[in-house]
Amino acid sequence: MEAWAPPQDILVSEWAEKNRILPARQSASPGPWTNKAYYTVDVMDAFLDPFVERITILASVQSSKTESIYNMLGYATCEDPGPALVVMPTDKTLKRVSKRIKMMIQESPAMRKHETSNPDDMTKHEISLDNMTVSFATAGSSADLRNLEVRYLLMDEIDDYPAYIEGQGSPIAMAEDRTTTYWNRKIIKCCTATSVDGYIDIEYKASNKMKYWVPCPHCRGYQILSFWRIKHKGEKLGEWPKDKRDKEYVKRERVARYECEHCGEEIDDRDKAWMLLYGTWVPEGHEIDKDGSVAIPRRLPSHVGFWWNALYSPWRTFSEIAAQFWGCKDDKEKYKVFTTLWLAEPWKDTIVKTSESKILGSIAGDCRPQIVPSAAVALTAFVDCQLYGFWFTVRAWAKDYTSWNIHYGQLSTWDEVENLLFETFYPIDGSDQVMRIWRAGVDIGGTKGKTNASMTEQAELWIGRNGAGRGCRVWACKGSSGELSGKLKIGRPRYKTPSGKPLPGGLQVISIDTNRVKDAFHMRLQLAIERKMGGSYLYAPPEGDENHHNTYVSHLLAEEKRRTTKGVEEWVQLKPRNDLFDCECGCLVLADPEWPGGGVNLIRTESDEDETPRNDQQRKPNPFTRRY
Repeated sequence: MEAWAPPQDILVSEWAEKNRILPARQSASPGPWTNKAYYTVDVMDAFLDPFVERITILASVQSSKTESIYNMLGYATCEDPGPALVVMPTDKTLKRVSKRIKMMIQESPAMRKHETSNPDDMTKHEISLDNMTVSFATAGSSADLRNLEVRYLLMDEIDDYPAYIEGQGSPIAMAEDRTTTYWNRKIIKCCTATSVDGYIDIEYKASNKMKYWVPCPHCRGYQILSFWRIKHKGEKLGEWPKDKRDKEYVKRERVARYECEHCGEEIDDRDKAWMLLYGTWVPEGHEIDKDGSVAIPRRLPSHVGFWWNALYSPWRTFSEIAAQFWGCKDDKEKYKVFTTLWLAEPWKDTIVKTSESKILGSIAGDCRPQIVPSAAVALTAFVDCQLYGFWFTVRAWAKDYTSWNIHYGQLSTWDEVENLLFETFYPIDGSDQVMRIWRAGVDIGGTKGKTNASMTEQAELWIGRNGAGRGCRVWACKGSSGELSGKLKIGRPRYKTPSGKPLPGGLQVISIDTNRVKDAFHMRLQLAIERKMGGSYLYAPPEGDENHHNTYVSHLLAEEKRRTTKGVEEWVQLKPRNDLFDCECGCLVLADPEWPGGGVNLIRTESDEDETPRNDQQRKPNPFTRRY
């Protein structure tokens, strides 16, 4: 009869601290469960609210979200038994979770006493206790989801579920149908963020959208923790020193602090435990007083949603999170992972389709044509070979990867290309110095030229003669036919042209992942529109010339990114002339840290802090600048 005893007067969070044991094989902190991640207390206790039917958790990775729903299941086995179903995306994850829950039951005396003596009651797909059954199913299997009636439904990592089961429809809807006969059912969904149309984002938006507000240890003002309020200690918010962004330095020295949005005081990691303890959950649209009470009386609705990011995690420091950001901000795919798994924000692809107004929105009013901004340390140029002539772009770069297009257009002959790359000096704004092009690329393409030789061969021979030794280093480039592991790949030296003509000294061709670089350019274009660091700006047209950038805009609008019916994203060319877009992408990758020799961030300038010459020698000036 003990199996069917009435439930104790105990909350799920209290039950977990009393009965849950974390095994050393599965946890970095083995032993009795503690509510160290205090924001999960109300999440777990919502399981007992008779008015709550659905609980949705959208949270960062490794922040106790999954363990919280396991505690709900553990409470049910001991205090309020009923058939349960755990749904996972794949058979592999199902096997791992099934083993984890078996171990959870066996490690806890309160749960272990409900085991039966029959070893067949513990299988991969089902755990039969003396008071309830826990079933396991994969989201892609309609057979796993049939012939079940359950009161408790736990669905983890739901954004990895297939969109449809053939002939059956949505696996989520199919799993929910298993709970129809229970008036007191509980449906729990849990996942990290993926995209704006992902299951978890849709579910969270359908809930009351609660976020955890925590008090400032200095002024007691309540706020939601936002990554964009992390700064370097002692510095102004948004002005992280350029020479102190190294990932290892930030993490090792623990220099990150959180700035209170109310009083502006710095908050460090030692304050976090106190802040979490006195935090409170607030639904969207409700107000919170300074003492932490919610201004509008509330009762939880039937569908509650909880959100938190990595800043709340007691296992992550502000410096660790800042270091992760500085290590990934220039790589779109890595930054996407940081956004979804650490910031718990769905990824919004800003490169679906651009417009003339957006492109012109990147114009920097103080940047003039063929004038180098004072913050720039280098110029890159890219030349796109065509049947009749060449398109080119010249872009100025600051060390923080903010850049300005200062010159673009067409050239007719190789002599004009030589003049641009080796003989042109651009004046630096506000000084008596000029700057020449530091690094250049030439798209060797495959177009037939005016002579019998293909443009590829002409370009290879020209680069072989002029690529090195004339001040500006010129590289042979081509678009990659497939996806690369990074933005580029360095080819082996070639000693002959396609027709067999010799290339003395050999020629290395850089293959560029055009899809990845086009993504990066549009991300930087968006940063320029938002006037943020790292943006790709465009010079202001001459006064009165409203149509000056028409050609440039037309080339950038020639392509857009589309998603195929198979879900594959790819760039599609809509118009014949996209040459300046290709040139912009070339200029961007030439300045990238992946390029041979490193990126513009490595260029030394007179303003750098370390001005002490080594071996009593004077520091060499930037070789690409000189006085008139």
